[in-house]
Amino acid sequence: MIIKELNSQVKEDLKRYFEERDYIVVSVPKDEPIRLYVVKANRTLETVVRLFNPEGEDRERLGKVVMGALLLTSLVKHATEQKISLEIKTGEKRYYAEADGKGRVRCFMEYALSETKTLTVVRELGLGKPYTSIVPLVSEDISESINFYFYQSEQTPSVVGFVLKETNGKPEYAVGYLLQSMGGAKEEVWKKLRERTLQIGNDSLAVKKARPEEIAEDILKGFKPMLVGLKEVEYYCPCNEDIARLGAFSIPEEERKEIFETEGMIELTCKFCGRVYRFSEEDLKN
Repeated sequence: MIIKELNSQVKEDLKRYFEERDYIVVSVPKDEPIRLYVVKANRTLETVVRLFNPEGEDRERLGKVVMGALLLTSLVKHATEQKISLEIKTGEKRYYAEADGKGRVRCFMEYALSETKTLTVVRELGLGKPYTSIVPLVSEDISESINFYFYQSEQTPSVVGFVLKETNGKPEYAVGYLLQSMGGAKEEVWKKLRERTLQIGNDSLAVKKARPEEIAEDILKGFKPMLVGLKEVEYYCPCNEDIARLGAFSIPEEERKEIFETEGMIELTCKFCGRVYRFSEEDLKN
């Protein structure tokens, strides 16, 4: 674990190293059991836009679901392949993102009619059956629904927020933050820090393009902010030909035969990255 005072030299080092990279900063007030996670995801959301070309509210929702999944990796072990997924069902569409402890994330969106509007979080810890929690989608604002998830399923006082700004259809500024009380924090300190997160204005952050460490310092100002963790993040899809071949074999044999007779080959497309895999009958025999 990194433990450093969040001073001007540390901020300069972070700026220099992560100048063109996306990353998460984990910081704490020195004397309180409170954690603050701040993610910068400009490049990651650029990839999302390039892959899916979402428009309007789809772009905003998918971006927030991606950053939400990255922030939720606070629930899994750092630098591991343990996964956490975040799914939003609005009644007409489904927005899904999964991320691991190494900061790798991928996503997709699709039309999916549903009688209920829900937020689902799944934790895959490699210990057998994943832990799944489903809560109502309490607001059109995804951050409010994630806050409700923490209150309902984790019983952890939390504040989640996102700031998204675009220029000429390109993500120019994308940050998200998660403030959590780990238990035992002074009520007046928690209230003060919570108020600071709620006072963060989208325009003010976007105008000055505040970096994660600067946002952390502003929120924790006066409480000896300490840097305790860093994680580089990226859009990453591990699909490959072997995985796709297994997908082809999952198609019932009779259906495979029919596809080969009519189409000549089986074509599979990864919903996370758009890669196309094609297999002839001979390919599968081999």
